Amino acid sequence: MRRAIFIALIATAFTFIGVLSVSVFLPPNLAKYHDRSQTVLAEDGSILRAFLSKDGMWRIPMRYKDVEPRYADFLIAYEDKRFWSHLGVDPLAILRATGQLISSGRIISGASTITMQVARLLEPRPRTLWSKLIEMARAVQLEFTFSKEEILSMYFSLAPFGGNVEGATAASLIYFNKAPARLTVSEAALLVALPQSPTVSRPDRNPHKATAARNKVLERLLVEGLISEGELNEAKDETIDGYRHPFPFVAPHLARRLVNQYPQHDAIHTHIDPEFQKSSREILKMAVDSEGGEINGAVIIVENKTGAVLSYVASSDFFDEERLGQVDYIKAIRSPGSALKPFIYAMAFDEKIAHPATLLLDEETRFGGYRPTNFDGRDNGQVSASDALKASLNTPAVTLLHKIGPRRFLSRLGTPKYRPIMVDTNPGLSIALGGLGISLEHLVSMYTAFGNDGNYKDISLTKYLNLNHRSVLFNEISNDYIIDILQKTPRPEGRYNELKDRKIAFKTGTSSSYRDVLAVGFDETFTVGVWLGHPNAEPMRQKTGIKTAAPVLFRIFDMLPHNNAEKGRLRSATLKEAPKNLRRVVLGKNKPTPRNQNSFGVAFPVDGAKIPFISMSDGSETSLSIKLKHGSRPFSIFVNGHAMHGRTVSRSLTWTPKGAGFYSIVAVDRAGNVAETRFELAHPDAVLGNR
Repeated sequence: MRRAIFIALIATAFTFIGVLSVSVFLPPNLAKYHDRSQTVLAEDGSILRAFLSKDGMWRIPMRYKDVEPRYADFLIAYEDKRFWSHLGVDPLAILRATGQLISSGRIISGASTITMQVARLLEPRPRTLWSKLIEMARAVQLEFTFSKEEILSMYFSLAPFGGNVEGATAASLIYFNKAPARLTVSEAALLVALPQSPTVSRPDRNPHKATAARNKVLERLLVEGLISEGELNEAKDETIDGYRHPFPFVAPHLARRLVNQYPQHDAIHTHIDPEFQKSSREILKMAVDSEGGEINGAVIIVENKTGAVLSYVASSDFFDEERLGQVDYIKAIRSPGSALKPFIYAMAFDEKIAHPATLLLDEETRFGGYRPTNFDGRDNGQVSASDALKASLNTPAVTLLHKIGPRRFLSRLGTPKYRPIMVDTNPGLSIALGGLGISLEHLVSMYTAFGNDGNYKDISLTKYLNLNHRSVLFNEISNDYIIDILQKTPRPEGRYNELKDRKIAFKTGTSSSYRDVLAVGFDETFTVGVWLGHPNAEPMRQKTGIKTAAPVLFRIFDMLPHNNAEKGRLRSATLKEAPKNLRRVVLGKNKPTPRNQNSFGVAFPVDGAKIPFISMSDGSETSLSIKLKHGSRPFSIFVNGHAMHGRTVSRSLTWTPKGAGFYSIVAVDRAGNVAETRFELAHPDAVLGNR
């Protein structure tokens, strides 16, 4: 007896050493297990988008702890009763299968354990006796290398379910359109049955055979006492619809961006709220479709305090080829129009250059070779800084930027993550009106500072992004002044004026020739950015930020939850009289010179401007607006010395240039007054903004 025990111990020791040696020198090939479908997940863990594995499979990893418990119980009861006790190979199952083969002359049941199936899935081989022996050896090796839960996780991730579908997660999403954590008895039984004959019993191709395979499993589960008679009948009554559901396709641009950024992550966790994402996309698509043509748009929603991106709609329709739907317009560099003006005023308040009650001169003023004019071509004389910002007047904003300095202003807008794009290395005053390139993402990230007492931080696309960069853009008092002004900005026409219970501060922007329209707004919780425009930067017809983008912005806010508590509202400042030294902006001895507001002139293109010239895909050329200011009608207009049309009474005309280059426009009014402007049509964009 002692001799037998000793021999057994020696054999066990040698077996252990052998398996250990094989594990070291011939470890299991886990390449297939690690070749997984990358998934991008929403805040609640649901899949936003999944990508095929390198070998073209839908193979989404699944952990044992995430499985619906009854599914795991059903699988073990049907496939491997002694799974928790054996060491990879079940001798009793082998004896049973061998006895059935001898007595009946055919295979009645198999002897493969779940661990042996995992070994075969990891390293597929032809069905031979030698392959079976290797499979058994690998199974023992797996049991010595991994825990039972890890082995089950491998099975749940690798089991075949027909076609290019592997793993219970992919199967559940494709066949049931749900996550495997919420399986019914019928669905769990079907997932147990399918790997036995995944091609023959595919629910999308052979629903009748799939039903028969499921029912066979259900009958066994009844015998094993895992389901009741009532559950059996109810499960059998559940119809297999024979439909293959598409994988979730939510926030596709963000998903593509993140898998390129984090190729090493199997699952990328974002802050996206699925309901916000769905609703904001529907709102944007409705707006874009109503505009018609090739206009596209983008929406981004950010939580102020955390910087978390809750919605990322980078185009109205990913598959719309006419509108170039696969382009990410949240990342695209476009002109912000007047959307940077609040930051100019905030910095001016911060540096004691101005106060909200400071009087600024709004009349045509020449800053060297640059002469800004208002969008409507009118001058308003002396206006307070707060009124100038609410009305988005151009000359007061340029005046304050002149005092701050364009280069210093830009240095405060830039971060290690975001940099404004300049055509010219020497920034000019035109950046006050949109003369630079900036992404909607960057613009919205800056606006979140208003909801954080003037403190800027990078926005977060993923849960594990380390937000190290923080900076103070302006102090709390300046911040509160801007909030008060932007909350009082006139809203777009319609019901938006009736939403008085919701304090929303916002600013719009419209770039030159109506190429881009934007609206950015914020309340105590959220900051929302909206952009609309042509993908190729072709001018739109009379589309403005307040008329086109702002209604979309307010529809988004109408969808978002609202904190009605007074303590949750944005703090704003009460505007008082300006200090004596800030009652008017003093420009100094090198001050720009105001022009006679009644003087005749060309309002657009402005003198010295650099304007983008874009050739259309159909061979046609982009058009440009010529706007005149003051003077007596009718007018004669000459482009590079050539008369245009004839005399006209209109102060606004459309002109189609022949190509890029330098141009001069000379206008003559009825009294003989002459106005001239010189500008360049150039590549790339050097866009001057309007409201």
